[in-house]
Amino acid sequence: VTDHNQPISKDSLPQVDRLTLIPGLEWTQFQGHANFLGVAQPYDGSFFANDLAGVREKFLSARERGALITLNHIQDDTLPFTYDLASLPFDALEVWNGPMRPSNLRGIAMWNELLKQGLRVPAVGGSDYHADRFGQLLAGPCMGVYAQSAGISDILDAVRKGQSFISFQPGAATLDMRVGEVLMGGTAQWQEELVLEVELRGLFKGDVLKLISPSGSRDVLTAPGRGEFVGRFPIFEPGYLRLELWQSYQGMLPALPVLVSNPIWLEL
Repeated sequence: VTDHNQPISKDSLPQVDRLTLIPGLEWTQFQGHANFLGVAQPYDGSFFANDLAGVREKFLSARERGALITLNHIQDDTLPFTYDLASLPFDALEVWNGPMRPSNLRGIAMWNELLKQGLRVPAVGGSDYHADRFGQLLAGPCMGVYAQSAGISDILDAVRKGQSFISFQPGAATLDMRVGEVLMGGTAQWQEELVLEVELRGLFKGDVLKLISPSGSRDVLTAPGRGEFVGRFPIFEPGYLRLELWQSYQGMLPALPVLVSNPIWLEL
C-alpha cells in the first residue's frame, strides 16, 4: 500500500484476517517514480531533490533502512523512469504496470536486454490502482511469490530474490518451474542435459508458452484445451531462462502476455 510521497506506517493499516498489508511509499519526481516498500519512513525530510546527488541520497537512505526498492513503470508513455539505472541502488524493475499494453511490452523487452547483459534484477508487476476506471482493476496484474511465510519480511525477501512470477489477475494461470531443486530467482550449475520442469495451471485452449533465453524466444507449447500442463523441456545454453504465457482473448484480440516469470540463472 503506497501513496505518492506520503509515508504509510504499518500501524495505520487495518488488520484483515489472512491478508498481509505491506506499507510503503511511492517516491515521485518528474523523472521517475520508485516504490520504497516495507518501511514507514524511508528518508527524513522532503521527497524533493534538485539533482542526481539528492535523488541518490533518498535511495541510499531507503536502502539503509531496509526498504525493497522498485523502479516503477519503466517504459510508461507519460511517466517513464529516466534516471540512469547505474546511478541508483534498486532491487527490482516494474516491467508490468496496470493493463497489458505497448509500454509494458517495451518494459519487458528492456528488462530482457538487461538480463542478457548479466544484470540479475528481478521483475515485478503492479496494478497502480487509484480508482475504478475502464481497463484498470485492483491486483491487475498481481504476483505469485514463493515466500517462506505470509509475513512482510519473508514476502519482500522472496520478491528481492526473484522467487516470483507476474500474472494478469488473481485466480489466473499459476506457475512452478525449476531446474532440479532450483526455483525462479535461483542459480543452477550449467551442464549438458539439464532440463526445466514446469507445472502450469489455469490454461485456456490456444495459450502459447514461450521459453526465453539469451539466444531468443521459442514457442514450446500450445495448450490443446483448458486445464494444466506438467512437462519438461531440455536446456541448450547457459545464462538464464524464463517463461511467458501468451493468450488471445477468445481468439478475438492479438495475443498478449498473461504470465511472466522471473528467470532461473544457469552459471558456468
